[in-house]
Amino acid sequence: MSGFNDYYELRLYRCAPGRLDDLHHRMGYEIAPLFERHGIPRPLGNWDSFASSEAPLYAYLLQWPGLDQRMKSFAAFYSDPEWQAQRDASNAGATMVDQIELMILRPSSAWALNRTDGEPRSVAGLHELRMQTVSTRNAEAAHQAWGKVDLPFLRARGATVLGVFMCWFGADMPQMVSILGWPDFDTRARAYNEHGRDSGIAEARRAERAEFGASLFDRCNVHLMRPAPYGVARTNFAPLE
Repeated sequence: MSGFNDYYELRLYRCAPGRLDDLHHRMGYEIAPLFERHGIPRPLGNWDSFASSEAPLYAYLLQWPGLDQRMKSFAAFYSDPEWQAQRDASNAGATMVDQIELMILRPSSAWALNRTDGEPRSVAGLHELRMQTVSTRNAEAAHQAWGKVDLPFLRARGATVLGVFMCWFGADMPQMVSILGWPDFDTRARAYNEHGRDSGIAEARRAERAEFGASLFDRCNVHLMRPAPYGVARTNFAPLE
């Protein structure tokens, strides 16, 4: 991973009822070789969202050295006759995906503050995708607060920071996107319970409101995810340089 010069693409597929297994097969066996053919990088992670307001949802994350390569690679992929034939055959008269949402992301300063030294690794267990709307006027202050106050607290209680990003292009901007790994659901629940009751966290929020005149954080959409059973069945993030 080359660090702060890269772009990341988060793609969220809202699956049609009863078609999630078909989507797993498509992504793992049909699309994977076509991505490789057209220079689309191997995803850093593929997930199912099993607990959210938008489940069933399939998500994956791509890393790009530049947007020109992204546009060229996807244009070639979508015009590939083999992909078009596979899509028509696997849809079988009914679309597999009801809606696609994509976001172009850049690494957040909060990630740099919480990077993990060492080799890229897989993180088993529960994965959490947090899509946090932040203050329009003070977005960077929100990233700094998350990185200096909240993430160290959660890391001390079992979280692994897989990535934190600012939304460079997409819906609900400005938005901070975090991907966290947890050993299990109970560990996560205890950590957030303690986070909600901690006097130091509460004091930090009061100080932020006093300094900026409003809260740095707005609504947060959370997806609890597990690695998808086909394709890239892991999350493999390297530390930022």
